[in-house]
Amino acid sequence: MTTYKPKLMLFSHVSNTDSITGAEKLLLFFCLQIAPYFNCILIAPQEGKLTAYARKQGILVRIQPYPLIHRLYFPGERLEQEVEELRNHPYYPSVVRCIKETAPDIVLTNTLVNVLPAIAAKSLGIPVLWKINEIMQENVHRAAAIAIVEKYSDCLIAISETAARVFRGNVSRPIILLPPSSDDKLLRPSRSHTRTKYRNILHINNSQLCVGYISSFIHPPKGLLEFIRMALTLSESNTDCQFVVIGKPADQMYYERCIAEVNASNHGTRFRFIPFVESVHLAYSAMDILIVPSMVQEGFGMTALEGMLCGKPVVAFDAGGLGELMRNTGNGHFIVPTGDYTALAAKVAELLNDPLHMQNIGNRNAAAARAQYGLNVYRQKVQAFVHELQQGCPDWMSGSISRSVKAYRDSRKKRRKRSTKGRIGPMGRKGCKGRMGRMSRMSRRKAAAIAVRRYHRKRRTRAGRRMKRRIKLLRRR
Repeated sequence: MTTYKPKLMLFSHVSNTDSITGAEKLLLFFCLQIAPYFNCILIAPQEGKLTAYARKQGILVRIQPYPLIHRLYFPGERLEQEVEELRNHPYYPSVVRCIKETAPDIVLTNTLVNVLPAIAAKSLGIPVLWKINEIMQENVHRAAAIAIVEKYSDCLIAISETAARVFRGNVSRPIILLPPSSDDKLLRPSRSHTRTKYRNILHINNSQLCVGYISSFIHPPKGLLEFIRMALTLSESNTDCQFVVIGKPADQMYYERCIAEVNASNHGTRFRFIPFVESVHLAYSAMDILIVPSMVQEGFGMTALEGMLCGKPVVAFDAGGLGELMRNTGNGHFIVPTGDYTALAAKVAELLNDPLHMQNIGNRNAAAARAQYGLNVYRQKVQAFVHELQQGCPDWMSGSISRSVKAYRDSRKKRRKRSTKGRIGPMGRKGCKGRMGRMSRMSRRKAAAIAVRRYHRKRRTRAGRRMKRRIKLLRRR
């Protein structure tokens, strides 16, 4: 007798074409590690680096667009109404159809802002795992956002205690703590020839010290400006120190402002700006110290963890889950208050002035990161999570949910066939194949595109009407 392997649909919130973000990396890694227990289907809104990497690893991928609700990350007024309006979004029926066709036992939605797949899954009676990678911003509307997450989920998976803390005591759903890990094979202290090779590409010789910064997409929350100001502070007293910035600009004006500060100094030749690297472990190999100057409360610090696994000292701002990671790996001494680039410079100078201490810290980081967040530790936690599902939610793992979704789908198909039997439309008989069928499908795509435009036009019109009413009220006052 063969054991049933449940079907898991994983919805990514994005699929970037130029580089892969931390949230995408974490989802792909989770998918690969849970694949021994589930048949995984990755759903992405478009083709990108994530889908290409997933296919290379043998993961089944489907493309299905859907909108995001960013107000779940930074809650605002009318949030409940905005979420409910998703049921009228032109992509909602196609997401429901995609789920029905796949007939999963469980749906996982990745990040706070990716609510539509959760709504669609719940409408079909399918349990939802909601993966929380970020820290919901605190304001007067946060309680409403938490209520939405509870309404459309059955279990939360948080990547840090800091991310989980927002929901503890505020939701009745179980919260699973599953901190990230990474590929142990690639992220290891580099050999000297790898380091020398990449340093030659960057025009940095082995006698010079290199301080690095990495971000998939550079914008103000990632703290490049603070890194540059720290670097310029260090440049006066550390004449051999070089600085490497790796990342693609997501905010061009901000990026140009950062470049302008470098150009206005006398140290422009000591900076290297690289838009993207395919193999991030090679970039880490060239560095002596990694800086993670996040200006917002992070759910975790994936860049910091990767640097540690590569045997690098890490200096960072105390920003949410990033600070939690630093403390858990014995790096509490190397975190400073968020935004304080002068304190950041002082910690880096402490390491630059004592190369032996710097090397020892890097070696200790590699061991501590592997002990706390290594691949084997992660696999054990995934196995424990699956065991909890098997014991606590046997229906989710038995195939009964998938079978009921298939039965519902097939019954709807039969009903539709009976109702359209013998009917002739303007494009010929419904459901016909060949040229007529292609024309019909093209018409449906055009209709969907028109519906999307109409939906957004209505939203803009409603917003304009609300603004006019507010102006009238102000004038009356």
